[in-house]
Formats: sequence, structure tokens, C-alpha cells
Amino acid sequence: MSDTIAAQLADILGADAVVAPDELAGYAVGALTPVAAVRPVDADGVAAALRWAGQSGWAVYPVGGRTMADLGNPATRPGIVLDLTRLNRLIDFQPADLTVTVAAGMTLAQLDAIVGREDKCVPLGAPLAERATVGGVLASGASGPLRSAYGLPRDWLIGIGVAGADGTLTKAGGKVVKNVTGYDLNRLYTGSLGTLGVITEATFKLAPAPREWAVIYAAFNDADAAVDAGLKLRSQPFAPLGLHLLNPAAAQRMGAPGLPAGYGPVAVAVSGGRPAAVQRQLIDTALLWLGTLAAVHIERDDPGAGLTALTDLPAGSHTISIRINAPPSALPAILALESGALLPGAGPPGISVDVGFGGGRLFWWDDFADADPAELAAGLRQIQATAVSWGGDAIVERCPESVKQQLDVWGPPPSGFAVMRRLKEQFDPARILNPGRFIGGL
Repeated sequence: MSDTIAAQLADILGADAVVAPDELAGYAVGALTPVAAVRPVDADGVAAALRWAGQSGWAVYPVGGRTMADLGNPATRPGIVLDLTRLNRLIDFQPADLTVTVAAGMTLAQLDAIVGREDKCVPLGAPLAERATVGGVLASGASGPLRSAYGLPRDWLIGIGVAGADGTLTKAGGKVVKNVTGYDLNRLYTGSLGTLGVITEATFKLAPAPREWAVIYAAFNDADAAVDAGLKLRSQPFAPLGLHLLNPAAAQRMGAPGLPAGYGPVAVAVSGGRPAAVQRQLIDTALLWLGTLAAVHIERDDPGAGLTALTDLPAGSHTISIRINAPPSALPAILALESGALLPGAGPPGISVDVGFGGGRLFWWDDFADADPAELAAGLRQIQATAVSWGGDAIVERCPESVKQQLDVWGPPPSGFAVMRRLKEQFDPARILNPGRFIGGL
């Protein structure tokens, strides 16, 4: 059957767009190996593949750089994988108008290199910039450690191109920064995990690129002192672009430099901007924290390495990770989870919290091969329930497939779930787009 499907897709897209059968295992969606995988070169090819899938009754699983491939519930239907990485061309770049339009398969590193030549940036900041694609970042709702200053990727998106489930190509938004006409479909598609349409291109507004970076690593004796110092810094006019607190396990995995062992949480403060402003931020931060911290290290020779390590921490070698979305008032409670027995047979998690934006992540590097999947799922559901009690939610970003089979990784459906279901029915009535993988099995 797979040979027949591949032949049909080759007739539509060309033989060079169809992945060889011996490569399909590398495109597995969890435990599901696709019946075929295609790599179209443009939006028309994406639309053609979707039309074929809809007529043939196969599901479609869109992918980019696969940096967030673990995110989502188990796939529920056999189907094809739609690899968008060949859609990586620059469509339009207007530095004077502060806009850029790129195809969805362009990586963040490629985008940064293009706009950086004009001293501009699109501060998306998702992990693994060399692999992460624009479309994948938008579809997954991924963001980086500087979101408290720059906001989320959707805040920089002003236009979008999408291929619908029936293969219809549409566009929303525009190529001007001030655009308030029509429905805000940009935000609807962003974070929908490709369940409403496949993103084919995106237009972003631009920001000035910081001319200089610096990172402060400060170790504190205990969590209370670290949280107090962090919140105090965030309220100052010289607050950094990003401020995170890491417990010792997470700091060690990140490789926070220049700090002796044996201390409590480590604050990582990222400053960027004009050289004089960065220098003043460093001085004012050191003076503010003087007398409360146990050790401090300032990195100016290679601050990019520290920012990259902080950005890529969620994409590390952990076996289970969970993202907690909660207000800043919950920071002490999130850090306090370090002392609890959260998962059976597991040690304390690594913890990273975002002081400015709120929320954080828990990481485990344990070997769960012999653990009971039902017990692990129960532990993760308890963490999700705790996050809800804080006024937020918790998403299991990575866990063994056997555990995924026993929980909804997105947690309890939100209050607006009925609206989400109706949107899915309107945008994808045949349920071919990433079926079952989103909130509530959408």
C-alpha cells in the first residue's frame, strides 16, 4: 500500500518530493510511522498534498525542524507527514518599513542572519534556532527566555499564509505594522498545532537588534531570597530583558559558569541594548543585589553562549518535562516543588521559572523504562491539577509514549473548549489535520 501511496504523491508533487520508504521511521509521530512523507517546495505543493489527503481519507501531520516533535497527544489515525523544511525562501524584506516575510520552513537562524544584516531582529527566541522553523514555532506556540520583554511570537506576527484542510490557500493580516482590519486569524492559527491549517508563510514586524549582550549569573542561599531579589529587580527601570531562576539541578544542566557548588537557586539575568546602557544595567543590578546573593559571575566575553544555553534548556536530554503556565505570584510554589515526591521512583526535578513572565518548567532526567506508566500519568495529572489551583495550567511537553496513552498532555480542557471544538469542525470537518494531538483530542 505504501508504494501505491508514494506513487500517487509522486505524480502530484514530483518524485523528488516524496521521502524514500527507508526514511519513514525518522518521521514517526510518536509510535506511529506514517504511510508516506512528502517535502513540497512551495505553498502550491502543500495545498496539493492536502487536497490529495482529504480526497483519500488520510490524516496529515505537518512538521518543520521537529524540535517540538514530542509535543501533543498520541496520533490517532494513520496518515502522511508533510515536511515543510524546503519552504525556506525569503519572500519580502523591507528594513525601512520594519517588516519581513518568509516561507514557513525557514529556520530562526536563517531569519536572524537575514534581518541582522540591517541591524534588525525578530525576537522569537525559541529553542534550537538552527533547526526550529518559523512555521513550527508559530504552530507550537514556542517562545524563548526573553518573552517578558519582547512578548510571544504571535505579538510580532502581522501577516500569515495558510493552506486549509481542503487545500485552499488563504492569507490574513498584511505587510504593514499598523493593520487592524478583519478578524485576527494570526492569533487563531498561532499555537493551534497545525489543527486548523498548515502555515506556509509569515510576515513579522522588526525590532532593533541589541548591539551588546551580557549575562549575570547570581547564586542565592535559598529560594525565598532568590525570588525576592528577582521580583525586586523586575520592578526596576533597569530590569533585564530576561530573568530566570534555576534550581541547582537545572543550573548544572544549563552549565551556568563561574559559580561554586553548594548554593541554592541561580538567577540568570540577560541584558541587551546599547553598550553604555548594558554597562549601567550590570552596575545597578549588582548594587541592588549586594548583600543578598552568595556568589555572582558576569559574562561579557561570550554572553551569547549563556543565552543559547538558557534558550535550549527545554530541548535538552530530559525524559520528562512539564511546562507550567502560572502568574508570577506562583513562583515560590513552583520552586518549592523541588522538595516534593512528584513522580514515583524519580528524584527531584530540575526547575526553571521566568520571573518576569511567570510560570516555569520541571525537568526529569531519570530512566523511566521500568516505571509504571499509570503511576507516572497520575503524578503528572496531579501537577496539572496543582497548576490549575494556582490560576494556570500545565502542559506535559515530553514523556514516554506509554505515559501519553494514559493522560491528556494539555491538562483539563479550558473553559472555552466548546468554541475550540466548533472552530475545528468549521476549519477541518474531516479531521485530517494532526487529529487527536491537540487539547481535548482535537
